Amino acid sequence: MSFSFRLRYSLGLIPKTQKIDLAWAELFKMKEELSLIEASDELSRYNELKLQVQSDDFQTKKREINNLTLKGSNEDHLLNELATLEKLSAIKKYFRFVQSSDYDKFIAISKGEELQKYHELEKITQSPDFIHRKKETAALRYKGSPEYLLRNEYIALQKNSHLKQYYQTIASDEYHAFLKIEAAEKGKAANLEVEDLKVKAYRNFLNSSAYKNLLTVEKHDWHNRIEQLKEEVNHPHFLEQEAFLMDNNRYSSTPDYLVFAEFLNLSKNENIRFYLKCINSSAYANFKEISISAALARLNELRLMVEDPEFIQRVEFLRNKKRYEQTAGYKVEMELQELEKSGIIISYHQLKKRSELSFFDQWVILLDENFDNPDLSTTIWEPENFWGSKIAGFSFSQAAELQAYKGVDNIEIKNKVLSIVTKAEKSQGKIWDPSFGLLPKEFEYSSAMLNSGNSFKFMDGIIEAKVKFRADSAITSAFSLTSYQPFPQIDVFRSGSKKVGFGIIEQPGNGNKKKIAQIKGLDFNDYHIYRLEIFGDSLIWKINNFEVHRELFTQKREELFLNFVGSIHKPLNSDSLPHHFEIAWVRCFNKKQA
Repeated sequence: MSFSFRLRYSLGLIPKTQKIDLAWAELFKMKEELSLIEASDELSRYNELKLQVQSDDFQTKKREINNLTLKGSNEDHLLNELATLEKLSAIKKYFRFVQSSDYDKFIAISKGEELQKYHELEKITQSPDFIHRKKETAALRYKGSPEYLLRNEYIALQKNSHLKQYYQTIASDEYHAFLKIEAAEKGKAANLEVEDLKVKAYRNFLNSSAYKNLLTVEKHDWHNRIEQLKEEVNHPHFLEQEAFLMDNNRYSSTPDYLVFAEFLNLSKNENIRFYLKCINSSAYANFKEISISAALARLNELRLMVEDPEFIQRVEFLRNKKRYEQTAGYKVEMELQELEKSGIIISYHQLKKRSELSFFDQWVILLDENFDNPDLSTTIWEPENFWGSKIAGFSFSQAAELQAYKGVDNIEIKNKVLSIVTKAEKSQGKIWDPSFGLLPKEFEYSSAMLNSGNSFKFMDGIIEAKVKFRADSAITSAFSLTSYQPFPQIDVFRSGSKKVGFGIIEQPGNGNKKKIAQIKGLDFNDYHIYRLEIFGDSLIWKINNFEVHRELFTQKREELFLNFVGSIHKPLNSDSLPHHFEIAWVRCFNKKQA
């Protein structure tokens, strides 16, 4: 693998660090853009509409609307029923009548005072009492009437010879003389012995036919009767009644006749005659019959239904072959189409097609340290030797090392790059001597280390770092993984003289067991991305995504944490210092669990 890598590297076939960085930045840019879109109202509305449009219910309704026709519909049945009713002869005749000027005139007359008066008079003149009175009047005759009898009696008495003689007698001088003697000598005249001329005349009168006639008249009271009759037949009421009975046109003089005459006069009125003609016509008879018919009631009901704006709109909708375009569903589809044309949704679809973004579906990022803060993040990093910090409370150097570890004094962050700075300076520190333990020592150099043992650990996954360092035999820049025991130690990389090594150090000291691979030929003036993939027992090392080494981890493994260190193993010319072990970023990610 080493030769293959060196060949490819020399030919420029290994991806450049900058390209990988750009790809990662682009990946996160796409993810951020996708996240913004996924949180947008536009996508929310788009997904809502898409879900709605693609639903079985929506598509079923759409098919139903597109398959609709007027023929056979409920609306069609109602229209046909209406047309059938409108074609009925009686219905047509009804509407011809009600839509005619005669009907308008008929209605106007019906509401007029003349017709009202006519009906009032008609009711009176056709009442039984009124008709009875008229018949009685018509049946009256003068002959045989009381007036006729009185008149004839009176005439007969006027012609009576006894009365004529009577009136002649009572008007005569003889009668007047008789009355005088009768008054003065009543009862005596019969005994008069001396008869003078007056007495003789008196006696002659008593024996006369005239006197006998007078007595006859008075006996029968004819003279009083004729006077009585004279008074009666000359009384205005008698004369009026007699004239009434004698008049063949006597009914015209009755109070009823005025009512009857007014009724007859109204009967001849043009409007009344028109009205009466109408109500006696077949058209009116049909009008009355249809007016209360179920057919007309249904027709009017249907007309109201078919003239309703909603019904008209529904019929137009059913007749329209593009009816679906009038529905709310179509508006939803149009809104969806417009959204699909929008830049944000186009971008969404484009991003969803990007295979790179599947990374976030498959991997979870455990650590993404970019050193954005100019101060070291103590929530991730401890600028000490992990075991020295735990055991002694401070870092110490190994026996073969020539530098003291001075923590944050030799760590700087500039322009989002962390540097472990190795300097030429006298420094006080401690050294671990296997024979004597920790001993104080003055060092000619200083450096630093970082670990994540107190904050970040992982079991499986990918760990990688973008770094730059000078590779020589005196200074070591290393990135290793350990658990709570210093060994075995997995070197993600460790610098050497113009080379970089990878592998596993299973035991410490000179007798350690190593599984180390070396890569030469790198341009150490550039950044490189060193990557280790750990899954189960399999360990794969890569530089700029190209595999350079592979091992099996045979020992029991615990959670691993990160160690970065800069150390000196040979004296150096001070001109070659300070040395910067530059770390641009550190990442760790693992596969998502199913």
